[in-house]
Amino acid sequence: MTNTQRNLGRFVILPAMFLALLASTVVVQAAAPSSPSLTKKELKTLLATANTPADQERLATYYRDKAQRLKAKAQEFSTEADYLATQPATIESKQGISCNCTSHYRYFSKLYTEESKDAETQASQHEQLAQQYRAQAAQH
Repeated sequence: MTNTQRNLGRFVILPAMFLALLASTVVVQAAAPSSPSLTKKELKTLLATANTPADQERLATYYRDKAQRLKAKAQEFSTEADYLATQPATIESKQGISCNCTSHYRYFSKLYTEESKDAETQASQHEQLAQQYRAQAAQH
């Protein structure tokens, strides 16, 4: 087998494996029971008008779900980066250096992890607000 055939095989096999992984993830997510999520318009309205414990709990739930989705996405990108790090370089640029795909996946994994932490923080803030509203209602 020549180098050209080997490289061509990598170009076909690697994307096919990635697409299979992506498709299986989509199927699993579609099959998983999902709680009713807020639309962007509902979220914006709720953020502007939330003044009951139920509103704050709904926002907290939204941000917890968002954090879980982002954590899963970060894990997927991290897994793909780990896999690509074990594979030989198959693409070369005009400068003759190999593709830097692993660093791209690591970058997005880190980005989604940070966004997940931000969503967790927002969820905690809304839970605290819900508790404050309950305490105020109990005093009156």
